[in-house]
Amino acid sequence: MTNKAKTPALSRTRIINAAYQLAKKDPINALSMRKIATKLKVTPMAIYKYFDDKNALTTAVIDMHLKKSNLIPMDIDPESDWRAWIKSSFLRMWDAYDSAPGMIQYMSNATSLGPAVLDWQNEVLKVLINAGFTPQQAGIAHIAMTELTAGSTILAPIRKQKIEQIFPITWNATTDTRLTQSQPDNASSEDPTVEYPWLLMCKDAVIDYMESSRITFSSELDLILNGLEASHSANNS
Repeated sequence: MTNKAKTPALSRTRIINAAYQLAKKDPINALSMRKIATKLKVTPMAIYKYFDDKNALTTAVIDMHLKKSNLIPMDIDPESDWRAWIKSSFLRMWDAYDSAPGMIQYMSNATSLGPAVLDWQNEVLKVLINAGFTPQQAGIAHIAMTELTAGSTILAPIRKQKIEQIFPITWNATTDTRLTQSQPDNASSEDPTVEYPWLLMCKDAVIDYMESSRITFSSELDLILNGLEASHSANNS
């Protein structure tokens, strides 16, 4: 007589793991209690014995994802190089979002944050304040970089369509020859080099960065960090 493998007992951890796997595969409908219950081969009501509502489960799933993402760089000493620590941490956050885009949607709908999120936020603020920034400067910088990370990830699918598909007019205008600041006197008014000269000039200058969402984000992050570093130097002068 063949012994059938027993299904593991339902637990909070099993539910979170199942919801997390669904979240990575189906970001739009992932946290449906019915889908999670189907995956676990239980009734939706069984899940409510462990989670009061969908919001509580959402918080737990977000927390699991961020724990797995190792947002706190243990290989960098923030006292020696606070900027490298901050940049590495936010790049890890970007990677975490990029690997599971639905997490941004979940975080925007979450009614509470779990310990992984709060631990990360606390560490970022600690590094900035210990580097010499005021609590206000640290808080504003944290908000700016967090919003930049989320916004960059939201735009990543658009960038994957390639620049030539998103902006065909500007792309075609500079495909064959590089844009120069001087334009011919007889250029047509419909010529994009006349209608959008500064857009074309900047597009030409940053085309390599725009091809990669992660490289673009890293460059944007550097702009914020440059401002922070300038502020840091001013504080210490």
